[in-house]
Amino acid sequence: MMSTTVLKIIALILMVIDHIGEFIPDMPFYLRWIGRLSAPIFIFCIAQGFSHTKNKRKLCLRLYIASVMMDLLKRGTVHYCLSLPNFSSPAGVIDNNFFRSLFCLTILYFLMDSFRQKDGRFKKHLLLYGAWQIGVYLILILLPMLIKPTTAFTIFLESLPTLLGSIFYLEGGWVYLLLGALLYWAKDDKKCFARTYIIFCVVYFILLFTQFVPHVLAQFLDILHAPGLYNYFRELCLIAVGIPPDYTPDRTAILFESYQWMMIGALPFLLSYNGQKGRGWKYFFYIFYPLHIFVLYYIGGVLGGTG
Repeated sequence: MMSTTVLKIIALILMVIDHIGEFIPDMPFYLRWIGRLSAPIFIFCIAQGFSHTKNKRKLCLRLYIASVMMDLLKRGTVHYCLSLPNFSSPAGVIDNNFFRSLFCLTILYFLMDSFRQKDGRFKKHLLLYGAWQIGVYLILILLPMLIKPTTAFTIFLESLPTLLGSIFYLEGGWVYLLLGALLYWAKDDKKCFARTYIIFCVVYFILLFTQFVPHVLAQFLDILHAPGLYNYFRELCLIAVGIPPDYTPDRTAILFESYQWMMIGALPFLLSYNGQKGRGWKYFFYIFYPLHIFVLYYIGGVLGGTG
């Protein structure tokens, strides 16, 4: 049986393996498959941590600050590394910021707790949250139309989703939000938890294999006869499932492109949770996550430039 600390260490090791496959050139592809087990474990740990912490607002604020710092540091790292001679990263830029995904989940958990506890303010909070997210998205769409793009403005615009706590353009997309909500909902019943997790992974596999969501959206566009909306629907597909509506998979796509369903392998680790926190080491994880990404990005770029 494992505490959340042990689970986090396992997830951390799996995450490093995944990021080696992402940032270091010519690595075997199965490293990315192994890495699919990492995110569900981290999401499970944040769900348990949120449930048991005495100061939920402090946890939420800490994740928000970490997400903003990660965003700023990764942009600085990419700017510095790309200025180096012969630097060529296979990843291009650093898109990783899982802190923001976890922060958005904690806000979702606040709403779920409010609903469960029959808080009279739940509807108000839900409406405010919806207005907040829609407002942020409109800002992200309208600003480029109203302001002449410059390098500084583009950097600012790319940082806005993080600064404003948006659920749009999350690492992992809305799928991780749905997974996080399900794990939080079923966290106190292991049998229900296992069934929920298996059903989620099976349905996710079917949706990825058939590309059901992109195809439905593409058909919807045809029915509306609204080609002008295509870019918005395409963006919605990318936000929700990471796949554009015009994507047509081949037989190998489920292994080499749409392999996120492999997260089902994390279930034995999640079921081994013993209900204990362990030693914690929370600040170690906050420091290690950005540090190992920046180091691997640098090494991969140096090797890519000399290879």
